[in-house]
Amino acid sequence: MQTPKTLRTATAATVTQRHKPWTVLSAMNARPTSRPVALTRRYEVSWIDEDGQFESFMRIAPAIPVFEEAFSAFAHGALIATTEGPVAVEDLEPGMGIETAAGTVETLRWLGAITLIPDAPNADEAPARLYRVTADAFGLARPGADVTLGPAARLMNRDPTIRNALGCEAALAPVASFVDGVNVVEINLVSPVRVYHLAFDGHHVIRTGGLEVESYHPGPDAHYSMSREMRDVFLSFFPHIATMQGFGRVLWPRFEEQADGEYEIV
Repeated sequence: MQTPKTLRTATAATVTQRHKPWTVLSAMNARPTSRPVALTRRYEVSWIDEDGQFESFMRIAPAIPVFEEAFSAFAHGALIATTEGPVAVEDLEPGMGIETAAGTVETLRWLGAITLIPDAPNADEAPARLYRVTADAFGLARPGADVTLGPAARLMNRDPTIRNALGCEAALAPVASFVDGVNVVEINLVSPVRVYHLAFDGHHVIRTGGLEVESYHPGPDAHYSMSREMRDVFLSFFPHIATMQGFGRVLWPRFEEQADGEYEIV
């Protein structure tokens, strides 16, 4: 039988505390909690090399925002303007001619895809969402029909407020900044959805159902957010590019609106 151990406080109050026998279970409970498991994701890439040869691969890598943003601008079914007419993003292949908002035709060099899973843990605090831009949200046939975009999509913004704030004719803004619940609607995932991004020999703005959406570019300062090891992993997703400078210059300024209503170039 265990005897109580008496502890006295400064007020002379008596507290009793019973000794518990040591057991294997108590020893296990005393162990420190295990380290959190690093989140990973499956990234799928296809591209054409300098000889025009088609290549593809799948790779498991950390599920961190700077990686995922390179793969998640267009939702499954989004129509991309090509020289062969509108083509669903999932049916595109590197080597196809893509029409740009500037009126030129650029060769698609790279296509990346990931699958977003509802309620899946991620490195970001907010769960991944899609964004539906309804027909005529930005004017007649802009877009011509509803378009669903991924969380990394950036749209051309030509609002005079942007011109006054940033001193430029137009700028690229994240699709989330346009959400108003009517013209641009945020969608919570209820089933797995594949999302995509496209890259060319340089930064471009392409047409998606009448919307002007940027092609992939990590931004001029992306290398500052990664260690050298992570940067090497990141560049391995883009076999047609040797260094971060290989993405070229950013065609239009990219900005995000801050909580205080100010605009920040990113």
